[in-house]
Amino acid sequence: MFKKVSRDPVHSEIYLYPLEILVADTKVVQRLRFLSQLAGATMVYPGATHTRFAHSLGTMHIAGIYARNLFDDHSRIRLIRLAALLHDVGHGPFSHQFDDVVFKKYGYEDGHDEFRDRLILEKLPEEMKRVYNTYNSRLKRAVEEDVTKTVGDLPIEEAFQEIAKRVVEIFRGEETGSVDFNVIQGPLGADRLDFLLRDSYHSGVGHFAPMNVDRVLRNSLVRVKDGKEILCYHVKVVDNIYSILFSRFMMYKNVYFHKTSRAADLMIQEMLSYACEILNLEERLKDLDEFLELTDYSILKELEMKGDERVKKLINRFKNRDLWKMVVERPFSAEGFDPSELSLSAAQNLIDRIVENIRSVLESGDVEDEDKKILSDICERKDDYFRIDTPYKLTIFHPDEFLQNNVFLYDPGSDEVLTVDEYVKKYPAYKLMVSNMIQIVRIYVTEDVREILYRYRVVPEDGRRAVTRW
Repeated sequence: MFKKVSRDPVHSEIYLYPLEILVADTKVVQRLRFLSQLAGATMVYPGATHTRFAHSLGTMHIAGIYARNLFDDHSRIRLIRLAALLHDVGHGPFSHQFDDVVFKKYGYEDGHDEFRDRLILEKLPEEMKRVYNTYNSRLKRAVEEDVTKTVGDLPIEEAFQEIAKRVVEIFRGEETGSVDFNVIQGPLGADRLDFLLRDSYHSGVGHFAPMNVDRVLRNSLVRVKDGKEILCYHVKVVDNIYSILFSRFMMYKNVYFHKTSRAADLMIQEMLSYACEILNLEERLKDLDEFLELTDYSILKELEMKGDERVKKLINRFKNRDLWKMVVERPFSAEGFDPSELSLSAAQNLIDRIVENIRSVLESGDVEDEDKKILSDICERKDDYFRIDTPYKLTIFHPDEFLQNNVFLYDPGSDEVLTVDEYVKKYPAYKLMVSNMIQIVRIYVTEDVREILYRYRVVPEDGRRAVTRW
């Protein structure tokens, strides 16, 4: 079958077949060239300027290896690869920061997943038709051949609509933990495997991702449990699975949740908060054509043109890497409950303690005049000075993650399908690999007043001394 090759620094060569070429050429996918993969982390790792477009191609590539190992069905393999290619199209500018601010503000509970499905169903078929009409006769015939093998002998426009529906059905498999969904976005799905390989490569920390991905993919298999297909992994690759999950932990600890990466992310979130009103994002989200025009670059440019001095100052600081500074970091780890339940109250308590300590210092009278002005201003405008960050929870190997996604281990010796928890109980040595959830709480200051805060010892000692790279 006709194919094109995309050269890739992570996977060497990525093949694209006719339908994939067509979908990749649509505006729905090409827009991903202008969405950064790592947002704030680029301020710490200057090589990490790769895009969601490159990641989407890599995810398609890994999903294809998975699917060919599991199935001997052209249609199923092609649709899985297309779903992998399209899995990120619903992201807004700065990706997860847009989720946390804009989608959340306007009540889009499923955030970029909701917009992904809308774009695939409402925009993708017409975009496929537009691009198809620009192709030469050779490429058109190749697309038609691929279409017939994938959805049958349908009129081309009807076929494009059918493909869109079937791709969205794969994503809706998240609710039931379908095999096809887990191949793309499960605990060991193509999405996760590519972003770990790609992000570590571009960040210059490839030593955090020494993963034998091929071995895990080769030892994936489909079994039937309670009358339903499930995705399993041969028990002999448990150590390889642990290596992947540990790599994920190290990437979150050192890259995604790096204290300076998160400072940049928080500033992006504040810029997006301003953008909601200034750029009328609520109305623009209602129009998918308007949404497709939103990119990292367009948001910053529009804000610079339309924002007031406060907004322009924030953008200028961001562009010049004059970032907010961390003053307190606290990790929480607990067994039996979700540590995020404590995080916000703990963070607010830390700020209250800092302000209380400042007031005590001011009352003592033993403060230089210039310092007194700054400390008094911090007390009066604490909401302007302090920012709370409680990033996502971290874990290394949590059995529930697999169980909730309907992913299992398979022992051919006993012909048993096992949950990860059952396997750990059977082989207690692996109990050491199972971790509790860790929640990180950090306090940042929007102006660099760290020196004066430390000089007067107003920051709680155990928080001040935190120097990890979470």
